[in-house]
Amino acid sequence: MGGMNMSPSPQAAATGNASGMGNMGNTMSGMNAASPGMSEVLRIQLETAEAESTLESILSETTAGKARFNTLLNRPPETEIILPEGFSQIPFLLDTAAIMRTAVVQNPMLGMFAEEALAYTAKAEMDRKMGYPMFGIGLQYMLINKTAAAPQEGGMEMGGMSAVPAATSMDKMNGKDMFMPMLSVTLPIYRNKHKAALRENKLLRRASEAQYADALNRLQAELYQFKHQSDDAARKIMLYRKQSALALTTRDLALREFASGRLALSDVIQIQRQLLDYKLKESDATSVYNTVVASIWKMMSNIPVNN
Repeated sequence: MGGMNMSPSPQAAATGNASGMGNMGNTMSGMNAASPGMSEVLRIQLETAEAESTLESILSETTAGKARFNTLLNRPPETEIILPEGFSQIPFLLDTAAIMRTAVVQNPMLGMFAEEALAYTAKAEMDRKMGYPMFGIGLQYMLINKTAAAPQEGGMEMGGMSAVPAATSMDKMNGKDMFMPMLSVTLPIYRNKHKAALRENKLLRRASEAQYADALNRLQAELYQFKHQSDDAARKIMLYRKQSALALTTRDLALREFASGRLALSDVIQIQRQLLDYKLKESDATSVYNTVVASIWKMMSNIPVNN
C-alpha cells in the first residue's frame, strides 16, 4: 500500500484534457453566437439616436417656420398654428384649354395690359379731335358791388342852392350785376404737337399689346410646365404607392422568417427602412402635386375657398 504510485495514468489525463477543450469550445461558440445579436442591438441604438436627433431638428425648423408665418400675418410669433396630421392628393382635372380661357379672362396682368391698350386708343382719339378748330359759346355772370358816388365839382349855385347834375349811365349801373355773353375761337396752329401726341399714343398702344402678348405666351409656357410637373408627380405617387404595398408585404414575410430564425435582424431593418423611404417619397410627390395645383389656381386667379 505504501509503495503504490498515486499519479494519474496517461489515458485519464488525456481524457481530462479533451473534456476541458470541449467545454472551452462550447463557451467560445456561445460567445460567437451572442456577438452578432449584441452588435445588431448596438446598431439599432445608434440609428435610433440619429433618428431622434433628426426629429428634434425637424421640430425646431417647424417652430421657426410657424414664427415666420405668424409675422407675415402680423401676429405674435408664438401664436399657435393648427396643422393637419397628414395630407392627401388634391383632386384636380387639368384641362389646358379651359384653364387658358379662364386665365385670359381673369388674370390681372392680362387685364391690366388690355385696359392700358384701350386707354391709349381713347387718348389717341381725344388728341385727334383736339387738333380740330374749336368754337366756344358761353355766358359770364359778374357780381358788381355798389360804390359811393364821387362828389361833383364845379356845380352852379342858384339862389344859395347847388345844382345837382343829372345821374350818369355809370351811376345807374352802380351795384347791379351783369351778364356778359362770350364767344371764343381756337385754331390749331401748332399741328406738329398734335401729330407727335398721336404717334406717342400709337406707340404706347403697341407696347401694351406687345406686353399683353408676352404675358400670354409666358402663361402658356408656365401652364405646360405645370402640366409636366403635375403629370410627373402623379406618376411618382402611383409608383411609390405600389412600392410601399410591395415593401409592406415583404416586411411581413421577413418578420415571419426572422421569427423562425431564417433571416437576420439587419435584413428586417433594411426592409423597414425601404418602406419608410417609399412613404416619405410618396408624401414629397403629393406635396409637389398639390403645390402645382395651387400654382395653377393662382395663374387662373380662381382659388377655391374650401381648399
